[in-house]
Amino acid sequence: MNEFLEKFNIVLDIGKQPISNRYLVDREQQQDFFPITLGQCVHSGLLKLTQNVPATELVPKFDWLTYAEPEPHLDDLVSRLMSLDDIDTNSVIAGVSFKDDSTLMRFEKLGFKTWRIKENVDLAIGQQGVGVESIQAALTAKKAKEIAQRYGKADVVFARHILEHAYDLKDFSFALQALIKPGGYVVIELPDCSNSIKRKDYTMLWEEHLYYFTPETFKFSLKQLGFAVEVFVNYPYPMENSLVAVVKPAKANLQLKENSALNERLNSEVALASEFGRSFQLVKKQIQQKFKQLVEKHGQVAFLGAGHLACTYIWLFELTPYISFIVDDNKHKQGLFMAGSALPIVGSNELYQRQIKACLLSVNPLSEQAVTNNNQLFIEQGGQFLSIFPNSDIHLLGAD
Repeated sequence: MNEFLEKFNIVLDIGKQPISNRYLVDREQQQDFFPITLGQCVHSGLLKLTQNVPATELVPKFDWLTYAEPEPHLDDLVSRLMSLDDIDTNSVIAGVSFKDDSTLMRFEKLGFKTWRIKENVDLAIGQQGVGVESIQAALTAKKAKEIAQRYGKADVVFARHILEHAYDLKDFSFALQALIKPGGYVVIELPDCSNSIKRKDYTMLWEEHLYYFTPETFKFSLKQLGFAVEVFVNYPYPMENSLVAVVKPAKANLQLKENSALNERLNSEVALASEFGRSFQLVKKQIQQKFKQLVEKHGQVAFLGAGHLACTYIWLFELTPYISFIVDDNKHKQGLFMAGSALPIVGSNELYQRQIKACLLSVNPLSEQAVTNNNQLFIEQGGQFLSIFPNSDIHLLGAD
């Protein structure tokens, strides 16, 4: 495949990182850390972690952990699929993971027949609470053929927010193709990382995401993986857009010949990634300086939102000495400690009891207004919410 995904240049080495879903029961609990290095394919511009954290290490230790993907666009996506000439209520719609359930439900309500791969039965995954880290590892092309024989091949197969987790893109793409009928469609959805790269939002880096796609590298990769793109939509969201491609297996192995347009696209991707990597130390210095100022002014600084974004941000920028605790409304997390930093996770009442004046939000900017509305007393007492995300109106580095 023209050396696709075979040679990478290093963009950013951020050293060893914790597994963000490994909340600590004890602050002194021993932790494991894994190297995280971002590389860029020299032929496609696609960004990728150059070392895989073993899938077994990513399996959550707690069965109450959940991950939410953006869904407001799903009604539009279903409508687009139904408008295709060869899709009607006689078509069979399938999904590869639990992330496809809400889409399958929409089709079921419209009278379509559906099925979804069952982790325990079809992939022999017996452990409870596993996520796509385990599904991508188990769903090989060989296994997909067995599943297709069991349920019957589908007209449309959904694979939402899993391709970026796949350790072997080529084999995983073959698995998706094995699940559909001749002439069938695969619908692949994944996060658009272009805004994070441009805004230098380093929380983009996550041990569970092996690949970091932009619209250009997604389209290029699909062609190199043997797909022909039928529909391509970029759904806008405040954090990161959702890229959706409706594809069919290509009739021939598509090899992109070198041309000026391709070189220009690749040069643009390389320039963006280079700036992203080159700017890390400067951004880190700016963020640390801002935290020092907040501590000097207020004495204590808190975080709100004990998810993987906060874990990455705190560890990446070495902010543990400046933070007193992390607030989270999830009762399961309260009483535990954050991976890496070992900072305590507490309820929101601590904001008032400790008279916190500066609180960093690590929640999606879509939720910032709701957080503000639910914590008016904090604001009335002189508290200030700031966001860790560059695309937020209350971004830390944009505040006075």
